[in-house]
Amino acid sequence: MMLHTKRELRVKILQFCSLAYTLGITVLLLFPATIAPKIDVPSFDKIGHLVVFAVLVILWGLFISAKKASTDFNIYKVLLGAFIYGIVIEALQGLFIASRTADGWDLLANTVGILLGWIIFRQIKKVFVLKS
Repeated sequence: MMLHTKRELRVKILQFCSLAYTLGITVLLLFPATIAPKIDVPSFDKIGHLVVFAVLVILWGLFISAKKASTDFNIYKVLLGAFIYGIVIEALQGLFIASRTADGWDLLANTVGILLGWIIFRQIKKVFVLKS
């Protein structure tokens, strides 16, 4: 009984973290760039996109696994969803945010981040998901 409760709590925490993270990065990625601090490091923006999307896939993958819905098909839906999300964010930046532009290199960084997140997820999921 206790293990079942721990699993349910873990699912709820991962769901909250996944949703909060997605909402947070949506706001940050759609915020005017003039408000964000300038960081003078070459390719920092692309590294940021890579990390953001890797974490996105890891969180949603862990949530799906904790829910015991971790089939290859569901994980591929997470990957596809993250990819589509990246395209939508870039389109919205290009269309509606005056201080931002849509950037194909950002899409590439997002895609590499998605693939990296998937690789990391596959390695760490056993640590984070309780067997019950």
